[in-house]
Amino acid sequence: MTRQDKHNDLSQFSDARRASNAHQALDAYQASLAIEGDRHAFELLYKRWHPKLLRFAFRQTGDADAAKDIMQDAALLIAKNISRLDDPHKFSAWAYTIVRRRAADHINRKIKDRKGLASIAETAAHVVPEMSDSDLSIRQAMRLLSPEDRLILTLFYVDGLKGPEMAAAMGIPLGTLKSRLFTARGKLKSIYETTPEGDKNA
Repeated sequence: MTRQDKHNDLSQFSDARRASNAHQALDAYQASLAIEGDRHAFELLYKRWHPKLLRFAFRQTGDADAAKDIMQDAALLIAKNISRLDDPHKFSAWAYTIVRRRAADHINRKIKDRKGLASIAETAAHVVPEMSDSDLSIRQAMRLLSPEDRLILTLFYVDGLKGPEMAAAMGIPLGTLKSRLFTARGKLKSIYETTPEGDKNA
């Protein structure tokens, strides 16, 4: 890379930072006006943030239609409660929190037939479609797992939820969810391989 190339890269980085600072300043200014009841300022602010929030809702659910429904609810809450925002500089974090909670509500409704986390975990030990010898052994192994491990495996294998949905439903970061799922699957495999049926099928 030549000296001129490095200079151009630094210039572009500086321009991007100035643009980001300008956007943050505009957000804070419009949020402060919206807090005071300026509806036009709120509309401009929300219009600029809506695409980002919609993408966030989609990442949480993996479902485009669900993301749109979530954003309809979130938009009403954001508009209704903007006057309660203490710091206009925190508008984006506040808005993202509202969307995340609405996404979690949506996911929880998908599993409303389960009576709480304990019921979901207990279901894992009983709901097995085809009762073959192998299935019975897996069910026995599931019973030996902790409720948390049974829950995460049930959400993944029985309910068929995706990673973002599971993370939102359990209220944990996606990275943490992936780590716990990996650990739970390892425990299940280890237990299964030590059961009589697991030994027979090895």
